[in-house]
Amino acid sequence: MKVAIIGAGIVGSFLAKRLSKEDYDVVVVDVDPSKLEQISLSADIMTLNCDATEANCLKQISDFDLFVVVTENDEKNLTITTLLRSLFKKEKVLFRVKNKSLSSPPVKEFLGAEPVNILSETVQKVFLAVRYPFAKEVIKLEKERLVIFKLPITVESFLAGKQVLELAPLREKFPFTIVAVEREGSLLIPRGDTFLFPGDVVYVAVKEEEAEKIAELLKIPYQPVKLVFVMGYSQFTEELLLRLSELKGLKVKLVLNSKERSQELSGRFQNVDVFFGELTDTELLKEEGIDRADLVVSVSEDEENNILSAVLSKKLGAKKTCALITHPEYEEIIESIGIDLPIAPRKVLASKVYRKLSKRKFFEIVELSEKVDVVETVVDKEVMVKDFKNCGLIIAVNRDGKVHLATGLTKLKPGDKLICVVERK
Repeated sequence: MKVAIIGAGIVGSFLAKRLSKEDYDVVVVDVDPSKLEQISLSADIMTLNCDATEANCLKQISDFDLFVVVTENDEKNLTITTLLRSLFKKEKVLFRVKNKSLSSPPVKEFLGAEPVNILSETVQKVFLAVRYPFAKEVIKLEKERLVIFKLPITVESFLAGKQVLELAPLREKFPFTIVAVEREGSLLIPRGDTFLFPGDVVYVAVKEEEAEKIAELLKIPYQPVKLVFVMGYSQFTEELLLRLSELKGLKVKLVLNSKERSQELSGRFQNVDVFFGELTDTELLKEEGIDRADLVVSVSEDEENNILSAVLSKKLGAKKTCALITHPEYEEIIESIGIDLPIAPRKVLASKVYRKLSKRKFFEIVELSEKVDVVETVVDKEVMVKDFKNCGLIIAVNRDGKVHLATGLTKLKPGDKLICVVERK
């Protein structure tokens, strides 16, 4: 498949390099020749220097199959998408937006293209970290109302030393599925005889309405999040404050290094105190109780500042920290320097792109790692779960709008929608 990526920013270049490694034909279009030169030097990728808001530019890539429109401007992305749909009759178009209203179903239906709101989905990641503090990370499958928790196993953990099949009695009381195990940098799909060891991170799927019970079931000690520090201002800050202010019993402290911005936001959000100062001002952070913080979220537009403030906050006693990361290189070292959760907006878009690229009739894809995805597919004949070969591991079955976690004895019927784990080829 031939993929045209319009916009050579961080998200566009990340997608281009990754798809190129997987042998897709990729072209990157941008008006800035210096950005295109950087991409060409780092990977074998075709580039096109022209303005994609002009029909003559798009005409040069009219034979491509999938178009990913990821410039930094919503209006520009809408214009390009409209041209691709109306003039060139392209069916597979994804476009990035920041404005909530532009990602609504009516807009999607009107344009016949798929909007991806990176802002809202990134903020959701932080919101889930507050709601489920016992997990290292939370992945939510919205349509199926399933939640996947990343749970680290320590020497003291209930799961340490157990085989997956030993958990069968627990699963009868409370349905859950171990869908993957992260071990020594690799992700494996477990079988019944797979042992779980200290140092592993397990991915556990459970129904959303019962998600909070999993910590008690697996004997994971934790305290509810009561104090959150939000550090810095970016396009994510106000959306994040709005979501956090909805939670009862939660106190939020916002630290901004812009006096004008701090005055503007002061008093706008319930249970949010605003402070003016540097994000790495040790005395200010100590005075405001950073050592009592359950979570610190660094989301300024300065990536290095986010990393520094998160590391400093952890050193000063904060229980958990996360930082907005735009460059893939930083994400590889993030855990080794004491940051618990990287916030990587580009991955939101990557999962949507892989759905469009899939040749195996998968309808939805959520990325667990670079090699493993959670996908949705449909059953075409009656078969037992243990005999279904199109998935590495079946997590759940959606039948007539009701989702049930799968077991080896589950019988599949034609039309069932499966949520399963597969290794990317």
